[in-house]
Amino acid sequence: MVIERRASAIAGRGMFTTGAVPRGAVVEVDADLLNHSCDPTLAWAAGGAGLVAFRDVGPGEELTFDYATASTDPELVVRCHCETYRCRQLVTGDDWRIPQVQSRYAGHLTSVVQRAVDGRP
Repeated sequence: MVIERRASAIAGRGMFTTGAVPRGAVVEVDADLLNHSCDPTLAWAAGGAGLVAFRDVGPGEELTFDYATASTDPELVVRCHCETYRCRQLVTGDDWRIPQVQSRYAGHLTSVVQRAVDGRP
């Protein structure tokens, strides 16, 4: 699988796959280069070690992840432009507190977010 950076409708530039990626496949890309989506193509692997395809991803689709799965920073505030039916419009560092977010991404949260969900420091 080849990944390329190109123009994105979400936020200027994004990472796209040139081939199909099956659900559960490990995707080798730095998370800092990915745009947010409230209905992402990627999610954190169990334990937060890397990213996996959250669903089947078709050739040419943008690779995205939900910032709520990786941040508990109360300063994080991002206007969302994903235009999906799950769009929260505004992404914050407190989105991990939303019960639907917790259940949707169960097993796909970074260790920092999972500790916050569990009420551990």
